[in-house]
Amino acid sequence: MAVNDAIEQAQPEEPIAELSAAAPAPPLPVMSWRRFAYAGEFLLALLVVFDVWSQVGGQGHLDLIAWYVKFACAFAMAACIVGFTAAIAEREKIWNVRTRLWFLCMLLIATAMGGITYYYHLHETPDETDSEDATATSVTIPQSGRWIQRI
Repeated sequence: MAVNDAIEQAQPEEPIAELSAAAPAPPLPVMSWRRFAYAGEFLLALLVVFDVWSQVGGQGHLDLIAWYVKFACAFAMAACIVGFTAAIAEREKIWNVRTRLWFLCMLLIATAMGGITYYYHLHETPDETDSEDATATSVTIPQSGRWIQRI
C-alpha cells in the first residue's frame, strides 16, 4: 500500500491549464519551394561543374574522357553542392558537422576529377602531323651557268 500512496501523492489535483486548452497547432512550413530551389540549384551546378572543369583542366583533355566518367563526376559534385547548401540552410551555424562532411566530399571529388584529367593528359596520343618525311624542301641546283629550282 505504500507504493500506491506515493503514486497518488505525485499526481496533481487539477489539470494543467495549458494542456486542457485546445490551442491550434502552428502550421507546418511548406517545403515544396525548397525542393524546387534545390532542383534548380542542382541543374545550375551541373552546368557550372562542366564549365569550370573544361576551363581548369582544358577542353582537349575533357574531350578524351569517357562520357560516363564525366557524368558520374559532375553528378556527384552537383549533388554535394546541393547537400552543402541544404546543410547550411537547415542549421543556424554555417559550419556544422554536416557542412564539413559535404565540403570534404566536394574536395575529394574535385581531387578525383583532377586526377582523372591528369591521367588523360599523360596518356593522350600526340599529334604526328609534323613528321620530317612529310615536309617539302626547296633545293637550288646550279646547272651550266643558270639556276634551276626543284621542289
